[in-house]
Amino acid sequence: MYLFFWPKFRAGLLALLLFIYAAPAFAAGVNSVEQAERVVLVVIDRLDVSDYQGDSLKNIKSLAEKGSLGLLNNNTGAQINSEHTYPTIGAGAHLIGSGDALNGFNSDEEVLDTVASIEYLRRTGWQTSPEAVIQLAIGKLNRANQNLPYPAKPGALGQALQEAGLSTAVIGNGDSIAVHRRLATTITMDKQGLTDFGLVDRSILLHEDDVLGGLRTNFAEISQKVLQYRDMGVSLIVVETGDVTRLYEERDRSTDQSYAKQRAGVLNRIDDFVGDLTTQLDFSKEMLLVVSPTPTYEALRGNRNLTLMVAAGPGFAPGSLLTSGTTKRDGIVKNTDIAPTILKALGLEPVLGMSGRPLSSSNLQMRENTLEYLQNLNDRLVTTYQARPPVQSAYVMIQIVVLFVALFGVFFRRHMAELIKPFLLLVMAVPLAELLIPILPGGSVAILVLQLIIATALIVGLAILIHRKLGMDPFIFICLATAGAILIDLMNASYLQKQSILGYDPIVGARFYGIGNEYMGVLIGSLIIGTTAAIQYFDKWRKPLIALTGIIFLIGVYAMASPHIGTNVGGAIAATSALLVTFLLLLGVRFRVHTILTVAGLVIVAVGGFIAFDLTRPPDLRSHMGTTASLIISSGPGQVLDIIQRKWAMNMKLLKYTVWSRILLASLAVLALLFYRPRGVMQNIKDKYPYLYKGFIGVLTGALVAFAFNDSGVVAAATTMIFAAPPLVYLVLTEQKRDM
Repeated sequence: MYLFFWPKFRAGLLALLLFIYAAPAFAAGVNSVEQAERVVLVVIDRLDVSDYQGDSLKNIKSLAEKGSLGLLNNNTGAQINSEHTYPTIGAGAHLIGSGDALNGFNSDEEVLDTVASIEYLRRTGWQTSPEAVIQLAIGKLNRANQNLPYPAKPGALGQALQEAGLSTAVIGNGDSIAVHRRLATTITMDKQGLTDFGLVDRSILLHEDDVLGGLRTNFAEISQKVLQYRDMGVSLIVVETGDVTRLYEERDRSTDQSYAKQRAGVLNRIDDFVGDLTTQLDFSKEMLLVVSPTPTYEALRGNRNLTLMVAAGPGFAPGSLLTSGTTKRDGIVKNTDIAPTILKALGLEPVLGMSGRPLSSSNLQMRENTLEYLQNLNDRLVTTYQARPPVQSAYVMIQIVVLFVALFGVFFRRHMAELIKPFLLLVMAVPLAELLIPILPGGSVAILVLQLIIATALIVGLAILIHRKLGMDPFIFICLATAGAILIDLMNASYLQKQSILGYDPIVGARFYGIGNEYMGVLIGSLIIGTTAAIQYFDKWRKPLIALTGIIFLIGVYAMASPHIGTNVGGAIAATSALLVTFLLLLGVRFRVHTILTVAGLVIVAVGGFIAFDLTRPPDLRSHMGTTASLIISSGPGQVLDIIQRKWAMNMKLLKYTVWSRILLASLAVLALLFYRPRGVMQNIKDKYPYLYKGFIGVLTGALVAFAFNDSGVVAAATTMIFAAPPLVYLVLTEQKRDM
């Protein structure tokens, strides 16, 4: 059999690699950013999605209809606080900020016992021009980020513009009487902490007796400064509106009624300013971005971390959603995408260390208002996010209880087998149920849980019905249905996985597209056990089923690793290793040192082929797989060590704190115990179910490799083991029942 299949397998692998290069590239959006003369970035901090409800912010809503609108992920290198979100925008990568970065000054402003330019000279040894705006915390910002496991630099945006001979300006502040708040300077500054022009002192403010803090922004003066800098040919103008921040920081001193009234007034004034600005700008050659870098603390406590962003100007289609190569999601982008967007709009190349990609308009055809669509999307994302911790914790605990109750039945109460077996099937059916429930209309967390329970029960009931009608072990149906559903969903841009409780979400922001580590493990485990169990059961069709399994495994590897489908490097390594080991075992190959080396070589060739293909695509279209490879090529082998260290540190952290580590350890303990007790049980399984036994070896291989090659390998290994321990215990209970 080995001699018969091996040439065909090699041919299949070659066909897969050829298919990689023939596959179409993903287009992030129908319209990409076009070149502009200048970019104006308006910052409205502490603005939530809920602030857009009703009749408020009419001019900004109107601007969104003229351009593109999207939900903005505001993650940073630390917490989601303004001191971190602002410099992250300026770097195009997740940075750690500093409270001292509030201290941005015009050169002639008084600071301590002198003026800002002299204090800057004391701190840095650098001279500055009289027109410059100075960020005094540049030294602290550099030190805070020098040990990041990726090459991010404060001021990368401003530095790129400065090196290209383009100028920057920053206007406005969020000062109160006692505190400076000039974080917008961290967006426009270069690597020395300097912005070419600007007005950030308190001459831009008006004193008002009837507002909290006694200060508000003079928008008439800001409009004049914007016009002045446009006439001067400034390429990037950043406007800090300031009033929402100023009011928000003083909220505890006010009554709720007064705060709400003043906030509404502040939003109206800012909206009027944006409306006036839109009449001044020429959107055929000027770009306007309206951004809220940080949500309110109240929104963060409610898991409403995403804010809204508007982009209008060259390349942004009217009434469309924002997207980017970073997220490949309709209506969802990252704060790290803003700097690359500005660079591309001004005709500049991406900067090494910027992890974001330029924004573009999505090609999704809208059937409703973009704002309404994003508000509904945000509600669904928040509900799923809130449901995830309790549901996953309960699921893990149920798995552990079921496994150990099953072991109790194996050792002490064999007559309990028929009672326990449906619960083992239930454990295996949950990932499929979690994948399918986004098809149903959403609602609250309670509704999601109810839908999950009903869907799981229906899947198990259908599996048992098939078993009674056809005699086929019910977990064959569950495994094949699970693997099939995941593969179909991957080919459909992971539509279900993006909304699944077991999937990934843009609030956490670790992954936005492809296959996540949770379903990566589920796919490997279910695909191996489903196919090997089918080969075991349908003995008359064994030879063609093994050939078909090889084809299915190739499809699985392709779906996992393809830059425009799964884009999971660790998953590609784990899947290729596990599926190849399983297939070779099915062919009767005896594993020796040279066999293991051959498997390792084929894994490297397959994964390397996908990465090489991704590198041939334009940077805007690459997946994070190709981006990481490009970063390694540019930064040198030291970057590989940083990645390995980061992945290992994350695995150790997850091993300590995540609930998934408990089920991983419990599953391994169950397998280890069954190898020794009851005596002879594993040998009996091996003799009676030889092909399925090889599948268990493949699943264990996948779990081990997934753990080693993923930054959340604990999760991937744990979900892989869902299809190792429960079906094995199921078989043991079945055999013991027959022996009674």
